[in-house]
Amino acid sequence: MYKTSIPLSPLLGLALAAVIAGVSAADGPEPAAPKPAPYPTTALADYVLGCMIANGKNPDTLRKCSCSIDFIAAAIPYADYERIETLMRLQQMEGAGRNAVYKGSTWAKDAVTHFKEIQAESTLRCF
Repeated sequence: MYKTSIPLSPLLGLALAAVIAGVSAADGPEPAAPKPAPYPTTALADYVLGCMIANGKNPDTLRKCSCSIDFIAAAIPYADYERIETLMRLQQMEGAGRNAVYKGSTWAKDAVTHFKEIQAESTLRCF
């Protein structure tokens, strides 16, 4: 048997063993195609970064914030999330200009309240 001084990675070793045994990818079931993310990557990253700024910049918080947005994404369709995020940004603006409609309207308050309830539930489950 030939010995080499270069260590083989375990994955490469398994691949070589499969080739030697005559096993190919065609012998097994075809792997399922990955599911597309329910939210765009930029929206996920924006939420996680904001969450980490608020809760701490460490790997544990990264996992918790990722769990939180995954929970929110499962509960709220992206189109609704985008609308609610826009409402929340408009509500934070000072003044009584065009954004006043979004500060005082019942539908806007209800949408933001619903989001905050989902977000609170995600906090209970993930943090």
